[in-house]
Order: sequence, then structure tokens, then C-alpha cells
Amino acid sequence: MENKNCDCFIGFLSGEQVNKSNIGYEVESIEKIQPTFKAYGILKGEPLSKKQIVDNRRGYLSRFAFCPHCGEKLNWKSILENI
Repeated sequence: MENKNCDCFIGFLSGEQVNKSNIGYEVESIEKIQPTFKAYGILKGEPLSKKQIVDNRRGYLSRFAFCPHCGEKLNWKSILENI
């Protein structure tokens, strides 16, 4: 059941709270800052793509299965299609 009034809290990305409405912005900001981190030696390895950043196996995005505010089951396939 989808709650139209809730901007579902879907998890944490690099310590920041991520909602459905701002996941694209958060992922894009991380993607843009990585070359700067690489230039200063802060980032080890190569910069990650958007798909790699949201891959929960890598540990950057901590995903919730349900929104803690409204209880909606999160459809990750549709959320990630919008990135």
C-alpha cells in the first residue's frame, strides 16, 4: 500500500538520510565529488558509478525494507529506476 502523503525515508547514504524524493540528488552529489576526492588522495580506487553507489552490497547505501514513518513496503526496483 503506497502512502501518497509520505516522502518515504528509505535509508542512509554516506551518513545522510535519504528519502524517495532526494535519492537522485544524493547519489549525483556523491558521484560528482568522487573525482575531487581521488585528486586529493582521499578516494582509493576508481570512482563509482551511480549503480555501484546504490548497490547495497558495497555498503554505501543502507536500505530499509519498509518506511519507518508510514510502514510502506519499499519497491527498490522502481526506486532505483528513477536514478
